[in-house]
Amino acid sequence: MTAGDYVQLEIFDTGRGMTPEVQARIFDPFFTTKKTGGHGLGLATVQAIVVQLQGTIHLSSAPGKGTTFRVTLPGLEPVAPAAQSGIAPAEEGRLACQAATILVVEDEDLLREGISKMLQRNGMSVLEASDGFAALDVIRARKGDIDALLLDVTLPGASSRAVYEEAKRLMPGIPVIVTSAKSVEVATASLGAGIELFLRKPVSLGDLIDMVRQALS
Repeated sequence: MTAGDYVQLEIFDTGRGMTPEVQARIFDPFFTTKKTGGHGLGLATVQAIVVQLQGTIHLSSAPGKGTTFRVTLPGLEPVAPAAQSGIAPAEEGRLACQAATILVVEDEDLLREGISKMLQRNGMSVLEASDGFAALDVIRARKGDIDALLLDVTLPGASSRAVYEEAKRLMPGIPVIVTSAKSVEVATASLGAGIELFLRKPVSLGDLIDMVRQALS
C-alpha cells in the first residue's frame, strides 16, 4: 500500500468461525461451505472489487471465535466539479457513453450494484434486473431506451438464452456483453449464439468500463 489516507471498514460476527483450511480457500471462485444454496462467488466478487479500487481485504478468524473482515480503501482527494465525472479522456468513448443507457442483468446483488455505480460514475444511465423474468420485462417496456446489455449467463427465472434472444429480436444490433464465471465456450453453449463481447468473473470493473465504451463506440 502506498502512503496516504485510507478508510477502513470492519465487519465481524460472533459465529462459529473458520478453520485454517477454510480460510485458505475463502476467496476462491465457487468455493462454498454451504450444502445447499449459494455458489461461492460472493467473497471472490468482494475481493475483485476491493483490489480494483486499490485496497486490501484482511480476514481474521478462528473456530469458536467468530470472523472479522477488514477492508481498507484509499481516501479520495477533493476534486474540482469539472473533474468529478470520471469519464475517460478518449473522446470517442467519452461521447458514446454520454446519455447511454445500459441494462445490467445480474443476480449477484453486490456485483450488480457495484457495476451500476461504476457505470453511473462514467456518465451512463443504468437499468437493473436481478433475474431473467425481470430482464424480459425491462426489455419489452424500455426497448427504445437501451443502448447496450450486460448479461450474466447464470440467471434465476427465465434463462439467459431467453433474455438474449428477446433482446436481439426487439433491439436488432444491440451490443451484448456476456459475463460468466465459466469459459466463453460454456457461455456460448448456454446462449446458443456467438458471443462478441465476453468478460470472465470475477469481473474487473476497469475492464468492464473499457468494454462498454468499446461496445458503444
